[in-house]
Amino acid sequence: MNIFLLVNMPIDIVQGLIGGVTATIVWFIVGAIVYMNPFVAKIYKKYENNPSVKNRKDVKRFIINTFVFSVLIQCFLFAFVYMYIKPILPGILILNTLYFGMLLVVVKIIPRLFDMYVQSKYPIILLIIEMINGVIGSFLIALVFSFVI
Repeated sequence: MNIFLLVNMPIDIVQGLIGGVTATIVWFIVGAIVYMNPFVAKIYKKYENNPSVKNRKDVKRFIINTFVFSVLIQCFLFAFVYMYIKPILPGILILNTLYFGMLLVVVKIIPRLFDMYVQSKYPIILLIIEMINGVIGSFLIALVFSFVI
C-alpha cells in the first residue's frame, strides 16, 4: 500500500510500520539496559525522593505509558520521516545512521533536555544520563531504520 507525500514520492506504509515496531522493540530492550543497569539505577535511586523526580508508584502503568507514548508513537513518526527523507540520504548504512541519528538528537533530545533544564530543578546528573541515553537511542533508532526501511 503506497501513499504519495508532497512531491509525489511513494511511501510504503507497511514498511514504515515494520520499521517503527522494530525500532520500538530494539529501543525498549536497550533502554531497559541503559536505564536499569546497576550503575545508572544506583544514581536514580539516590534522587528518588527529590521533589523534581516523579514518584512512579505504579511501575506497570509507567512502563506501558512509556512504551506506547514515549517510544512506539515516536518511532512510527520517525520511521515515516526517515522514509520521506531517505532519498536525500547518502545511501550508505553508516552515513544514513549517522545523519538521521544526528537529526533525531537535534530535533528531539537537545530541545527536551534544554526545556527540562530551564523549567525544572531536575538534577544535572540525571539530565546528563538522559542526554547520553537519548543519544544512544537516537542512533540506535537510526540504525534500525537504515537496516529495515
